[in-house]
Amino acid sequence: MEFETENLMTRSHFLKRIGVNKRVDLADTSIAEVKIKAVEAYLLPRALFVRIVADNGVSGWGEASNKFPKTTIELITNEMGPRLKGKRPFDTEPIWNHLFFKAIDSGPNGIMLGAIAGIDNALWDLKGQLLKKPVYELLGGPYTHSIEVYGSFGRGSKNPMSPKECAEKALDFVTKGYQAVKIRMQIRQLHLNPRPDPSAETVKAIREAIGYEIPLFFDANNGYSAYRAIQVGKELYEKYNIASLEEPVAEHNYKALAQVADGVEVPVTAGEHEFTRWMFRDLITLGNVDIINPDFFKSGGVTEGRKIAALASAFDLPVMCHNVRPTLATAAAYHIVASIHNAAPFQEYGGERKEYGLQQYFKNNLILKNGHITLSDEPGFGLVPDERAIFKDAEKF
Repeated sequence: MEFETENLMTRSHFLKRIGVNKRVDLADTSIAEVKIKAVEAYLLPRALFVRIVADNGVSGWGEASNKFPKTTIELITNEMGPRLKGKRPFDTEPIWNHLFFKAIDSGPNGIMLGAIAGIDNALWDLKGQLLKKPVYELLGGPYTHSIEVYGSFGRGSKNPMSPKECAEKALDFVTKGYQAVKIRMQIRQLHLNPRPDPSAETVKAIREAIGYEIPLFFDANNGYSAYRAIQVGKELYEKYNIASLEEPVAEHNYKALAQVADGVEVPVTAGEHEFTRWMFRDLITLGNVDIINPDFFKSGGVTEGRKIAALASAFDLPVMCHNVRPTLATAAAYHIVASIHNAAPFQEYGGERKEYGLQQYFKNNLILKNGHITLSDEPGFGLVPDERAIFKDAEKF
C-alpha cells in the first residue's frame, strides 16, 4: 500500500511538472462555472432571433423558425426559457432532451421544434463565444471551410413568375457565380396536379438560359400525386436533365413518395417537413428517398441536426440542407454540414434576400464568392450581431 501511494504521488508530481494535469485546471476555470442567466426572443419583421445570456455577461444568438411567431415566442419565453435558468450552457444534450420531452404533448414537430432550434442554436453560439472557438470546431472539426451553394428561388404562388422571368432569375444566379440552381415551383397541395402544368415550360426556359451543364434542381413543393409526379419527373429528367426531384408529393405520404422514388431515375429529395430523427427514420425507410434536406432552424437546431445527419450516414445518404434564410439560420446550417462527412456537393442558399433587411443587424455577413461561402474562424457561428440595432428595432419578449 505504501508503494502504491508513493507511486501515485510521484505520478501526480510528474504530471504537474510536464503540464498534463488539466483536470484540476479546468475545474478551476470560471468558464466551467458559467450558468444561463436569461433567454430572450427578438421579433423582427422577417426573423425571430433568440439571445441567451450567461451570468458572466457573454451572449449567444440563434434563429428560431418565424412561422407563427407569437406562438413560438410564447414557447421560448414562458415555457422553455425559464427551464434553462441556472443550467450550464455546455449541457446542450440534456437541455435539448428536457425541452423536447417536457413539451412533447404540444406536438413533437412544427412550432415546438422551431422554438427548440432557436434556443439550441443560441446555446451552441454561446459555447463558441465562451471557448472562443467556431461551432464547427466544437462539432469535431470541419471537413471543409468552403460551402458550395446553389441559388434557390421560388416561382411564387399569388403572382407566379412567367417561364421567361424564371429563366432570367436563374441566369442572374449563374452570372453571380453560382454553379447550380433550384427552381421552387410552389404548386402546393391546394393546387394538386395543376392543369395546365407550368413545370415543363418553366424548366425548358431555364435550360435555354443557363445551358445543360449547370445542375438544375426542381422542387415541386408537394404539388403532385404519385402517378403524375412520375410522369413529370421522367419528362424533366429525360428532356431537361434535372439534377433532383424534390418533394414531388404531399409531405409525410411516404407510400406515395416511395412510388415516385421507384418510378423515376432522377434522385428524389425530401426532408424540409421532417423535424426529428424519428421522422427522418420514417422518411428514409418508408419514403425511400435518395437525398435528405433538413431545415435545421426548424428541426431542432445543431443538437438534433447532427443526429439526423448521422442517421442519414447509416443509409449512405447525402445531406443537402434546406435553407432560404440569409443570416443566423444559414450560418448554423453550414457549420453542421461542414462538420459531417456525408454533406452533399451543393447546399441551398436563397441569396442575400435583401428584401428581408436583416444584414443591417450584423457587423459582418456571409460572403458569397464564386458560388462558395467560406466559414470564418470567428467564435460561435461567426456572425457578430449588432445588438444595439436589434434591441432598437425588434419587439423583445
